[in-house]
Amino acid sequence: MLVRAITGFFYISAIISSVLIGGWYLHILFGIVGLLMLQEFSAMFKKSPFSPNALLGPIVGFLIYLFGIFWITADVAENEVPAYVPFVCVSLIGFVWIVIAELFRNKKNPFVNVAITSAGIIYIVLPFLLINFMSVSNDPEISHHIYPLMGIFIMIWFSDTFAYLVGRKIGKNKLFERISPKKSWEGFFGGMTFAMLSGIVIAYFLEGQPFIQYAIMGILVATFGTLGDLVESILKRSLDLKDSGTILPGHGGLLDRFDSILIVVPVIFVFQMITFYYFG
Repeated sequence: MLVRAITGFFYISAIISSVLIGGWYLHILFGIVGLLMLQEFSAMFKKSPFSPNALLGPIVGFLIYLFGIFWITADVAENEVPAYVPFVCVSLIGFVWIVIAELFRNKKNPFVNVAITSAGIIYIVLPFLLINFMSVSNDPEISHHIYPLMGIFIMIWFSDTFAYLVGRKIGKNKLFERISPKKSWEGFFGGMTFAMLSGIVIAYFLEGQPFIQYAIMGILVATFGTLGDLVESILKRSLDLKDSGTILPGHGGLLDRFDSILIVVPVIFVFQMITFYYFG
């Protein structure tokens, strides 16, 4: 328990400091974490009939992340090549490399291997790029945006914590017993309630932010955070694994800690785009 608490402290501290400091600290931290997660994802299939490309997958994923950061942060003049062009080129060439490399690996299930390698990159790199995109500010008076990124992490932590506490106290009706026997509907709605309340509190301290928007964000975070957890759980069950890795003492692997984020961030990003463009 002590080891788990110490690991959790450093994990939360790293996340909070990266969001507060922003800039290249955030880019580098999530780049390193993303690379480790890509390696961890490939390692999960070691004892399975499938063999995702454990070398090229992390390399291509990391290059896509780097060029994505360049696109997000670039200040390109009108007569220069748009910043998204290198990103698109690297992404397309990277996936072509993955397909061609499978010709020389002589592994079983080649098309499944390509699909798993590509899916791992999309699953991990896309949300991490969106995290960076949400933090970057185009306003010269603001170095970077702290919210809603900090709000997302806070809501996830509240959702996870109170889902566990409420579920342990009064949980009787299983949510997805086939995938996660310990999760209950009572815990799910308990986590959702506190995620929504935390969203309202966050909106209270933000000028001009409607309470309803952050309340809905809390509901979305709790819902898709739980689904993200279940997605990773079913992946581990299909591979007969208890944890995705061992890099975090007392917590398992990085995928075990970021599973909710990987699904929540794209959903909140879309939600924010919709509310910004259609409701102002």
